[in-house]
Amino acid sequence: MFMKKALFLIALMLGSVTAFAQKMNKNEVKQLQAFAAQTSEKGGTNGEALKITDMSSPSTWEGITVENGRVVAIQWKDKHLAGELNLSGFTALKKVDVSRNAITSINVTGDAALSNLNASRNKLSNLTLSGNTALTDLSIYRNRLTDVNLTNTPLLTNLNCSNNLFVELSVANATTLKTLNCQGCHLEALNVEGCAQLKNLYCGYNKLTTINLFGVENLTNFNIDDNEISNLIISGLPSLSTFICSDNRMNTLALRNCNALIDVVCSYNDLTQFSVDNCPNIQYVDCSYNDLTSLTLSNQTFLQRLICNNNQLTMLDVSFDSALTYINCRYNYITDFRTIGCSNLSMVACQWNY
Repeated sequence: MFMKKALFLIALMLGSVTAFAQKMNKNEVKQLQAFAAQTSEKGGTNGEALKITDMSSPSTWEGITVENGRVVAIQWKDKHLAGELNLSGFTALKKVDVSRNAITSINVTGDAALSNLNASRNKLSNLTLSGNTALTDLSIYRNRLTDVNLTNTPLLTNLNCSNNLFVELSVANATTLKTLNCQGCHLEALNVEGCAQLKNLYCGYNKLTTINLFGVENLTNFNIDDNEISNLIISGLPSLSTFICSDNRMNTLALRNCNALIDVVCSYNDLTQFSVDNCPNIQYVDCSYNDLTSLTLSNQTFLQRLICNNNQLTMLDVSFDSALTYINCRYNYITDFRTIGCSNLSMVACQWNY
């Protein structure tokens, strides 16, 4: 009697699973099956790479989460998948992670619930975004994209699109965007105007010759190293804390009215002019390997470390920098060195000044 009941319960459970699988949205099932049938990165099919045993029941597949008959999450990280992934019309889909594969195309058109998409480290040449009104986090770095349209992502907060093949990128008036990483993209033009909430901007290793920060007053961390900018004025950014612009072709740099600025790195440029005005909280400056002949950083009462070696300095003024403890001014021509009021200065590396 007990065995009969046990067999009946097992049959009932299997029937429930089958019934549940049959209730899945038919279009979603077809699209997932079509992807599973494509050739994977290492030969065979994507289905084989995912170790799928029942092609008719995606709800049982590894990495697929289904609720009320609709796919809500896909977790296929580092599975050697390849081909074109069409997820358009997956209206309940919230999260997708298909990073570290060899996928060439992704379509998430009409996925209104999608909040997080990670397709980094693939071979994407095409990404279709449309109607993704809940998307907040998009990671597509290390792909082969030449453009991306973000006009239908009104809640986008974090975007990492570094190491792609963009020549131009515009996120203008993306009012919710807080972090943008577009490093290493061959960019010649970048538009971030009106990004009122942008705090972190990493756009190094591109080919930018200019950048406009109008309407980006909440910027906190700004890295624009290894570009082709010759002249730059940073002014009126009250939240800016860290600024890095090394390895440009910069001749002049002016920092003005940045009250929160703490760290400045502008080394390995061609600077002949470098000025700091009304930036009272600076603690660290590295302007080494430039062509400066004079440097005045007096009355910077929070400045602790100054690196200005390998310039052409004849005059260095750090007067009344009461927190200053270390200076590296090697390989210059300093004959006028002003340190009055530097009561905590404990080390000056000044060899090879002639």
